[in-house]
Amino acid sequence: MVGAVLMAGTAQAAELSLTKLGLTIDPAHTTVSGISSGAYMAGQFQMAFSNMVKGAGLVAGGPYGCTDATSGQAAAMVALKRCMDVSIGPPDVGALVANARAREKAKDIDPLANLASSRIYLFNGDNDVTVKRPVADAAAQFYATLGVPAANLKYVTLPKAAHAHITDGYGAACDHIPKEGQPAEFINNCQYDQSGDILSHLYPDARKPNAPEASRKPVLFDQIPFVGDTSRSGMATSGYIYIPESCAGGGQTCRLHIAFHGCRMASNLIGDHYAVHAGYNRWADVNNIVVLYPQIDAKAKPTANPKACWDWFAYTGYDFARKSGFQMQAVRKMVAAITGN
Repeated sequence: MVGAVLMAGTAQAAELSLTKLGLTIDPAHTTVSGISSGAYMAGQFQMAFSNMVKGAGLVAGGPYGCTDATSGQAAAMVALKRCMDVSIGPPDVGALVANARAREKAKDIDPLANLASSRIYLFNGDNDVTVKRPVADAAAQFYATLGVPAANLKYVTLPKAAHAHITDGYGAACDHIPKEGQPAEFINNCQYDQSGDILSHLYPDARKPNAPEASRKPVLFDQIPFVGDTSRSGMATSGYIYIPESCAGGGQTCRLHIAFHGCRMASNLIGDHYAVHAGYNRWADVNNIVVLYPQIDAKAKPTANPKACWDWFAYTGYDFARKSGFQMQAVRKMVAAITGN
């Protein structure tokens, strides 16, 4: 039945249950990536669950715990003024490293020793006026300080690239910066296969695909069993999952990659365009990778999160970046449903 749904070739054909996919997934090769708020979420998820998540790709993001309130400053203000435009100064890497160590000691995140074998990809465009270069620099310093080897840490900068997920053929112009209120997908064409570069770094044995597009479309799955009260978690009732033909039915052992969209990129705003056009799926086809695209919904928390961002500034609670956070738990449960672990 799963195969029949997938061959239908449309993301709206059916809504699957993650608990009934019948996949065979090796949880030891789970990785994550994300753009903007999704980059922060990817970093949070990898840090919290590094026993399982072996690598992270952060596109236009910063270091873990960047928005933790200090000196009475609200997390949302720190997000804007320190972790994006740095008008009150760049992230304090020393303080963030100390905070991560404190969270490790409290068992709010997995052991930091796992970072010695983790693989990290960082990206910041020269034309990114939303998350500025000192923030990405701080992320690189943060990971290096906590033991990610230089060979495992890839930091890419790109001339002209604006604040967006970058592709080699789809999207707006490379340097496109949408005006406030202007509809935008935040997927820009810079003739750079960012998803391929991320997966190639996170999976050094990855093979390059020959096909210009994926062989099928992602499909909807039911997020309700994992997200709880959407007005509390801020998450949508549905997400997307891409299952290569080789993985369907469970005959082939596959790997799992989780891709987190950015602000204003959720499905209720741009449909399936990130899940279809980001570029991960054609790489998934030839590398036996299932790609999960969990979703936020701007309507779930319209006052606290009108742009459908992942929580990296405490709109769901103080523990948003810990294992116990609402969104962290929701995605972890999705992983357990897919992998059985």
